[in-house]
Amino acid sequence: MENNVENEVLLYDPIFANKPPEGWEDSKKGGFFGRAATKKTLFVLFLVLAISLSLLLSFRSLNKKKFGYDYVDGRPRLSEFNGTEADHILRVDSFVYEDGTEDPELPVTAVRNYAVCCNETLDFIYIGPAVTTLEYNCFYYCTNLKAVFVDPANPAYVSVDGVLYNKDRSEIILHPIKNSEYRAALSLGLAAPEDPAGSEAFLTEFGRLFPADPEKAPAEAKQAMEEVGAVYTVPDTVSSVAPFCFSYCDKLTRVDLPEGLRSLGQMALFKCASLESIRLPDGLESIGADGLSYCPKLDYIFVPASVKTIGHHAFFGCLGVDEIQLGAADASMVETGEEWLPKLSERSMKNVPVIYGAERRDG
Repeated sequence: MENNVENEVLLYDPIFANKPPEGWEDSKKGGFFGRAATKKTLFVLFLVLAISLSLLLSFRSLNKKKFGYDYVDGRPRLSEFNGTEADHILRVDSFVYEDGTEDPELPVTAVRNYAVCCNETLDFIYIGPAVTTLEYNCFYYCTNLKAVFVDPANPAYVSVDGVLYNKDRSEIILHPIKNSEYRAALSLGLAAPEDPAGSEAFLTEFGRLFPADPEKAPAEAKQAMEEVGAVYTVPDTVSSVAPFCFSYCDKLTRVDLPEGLRSLGQMALFKCASLESIRLPDGLESIGADGLSYCPKLDYIFVPASVKTIGHHAFFGCLGVDEIQLGAADASMVETGEEWLPKLSERSMKNVPVIYGAERRDG
């Protein structure tokens, strides 16, 4: 016997495959969700649950310590930072007690991954001389971060114009999300703060040049952003771009990579929404997962024949390209991860075509 569902409105759930169990239809026949009393009961239950969850999260937030630590090889590692809206500067140097006092006899030597995560207020981070381990993405998605400074005595890391490198500058570790504006400000003659005490004066003048509304910025600041801030040239010493390095840097229109680059890490250029140009150099060997995903303004991607591995979703969301060109002769020459190609459009299930044996175009 055939099921007549022509005029039925069904609730779909993948668990139920094509049709929910009998009685769950929201129809004129009075299914479970069609009863007004049931709807009201479910709404009240949902409301109570939402309020309870909100109170629980608020209570936990109020009871969180600002600094959390664990120990690696007997030495303190910063494992968590819970700043407030008043915290614009973070010093990673000595162990900080709950009352805010520091213990110089307990130098912090490491920062755990995601220790400073999704922070919206930090402007600057200062790294002390004893910190020799910064785990990748330890300063993940700090949307207002302008610069990371490193003590000159630190043996493992160095900072150049607020951008973080390892000591010999063979790896670029972090280009803060707001570093484009910071570098543009330096180009206009604003002196970099030498220490936390000098940061407030810098931020006052910085706020005049780069207000919250970009349209209100003076003409000189807009020009500096276009000529300096929107472009970043990675030094020739660099052979590796660390995971998450340029993630969410939505003011960058171009990143120049050196010829000696060998690896582009996971999410290295993830969601660089304004990125229009990237030249993957000859000699590059690997592109990490989501390495260049969600860069919608890219319109040309050439992957040199030297690349042997391309991670999953490497170019996913790059909807401005209509094909991916590879220097490799055929698919057997490159190991690729799942869904590494962009789709033809937001609605399309089809990937853009791959052109093997391609040559890099001029310009």
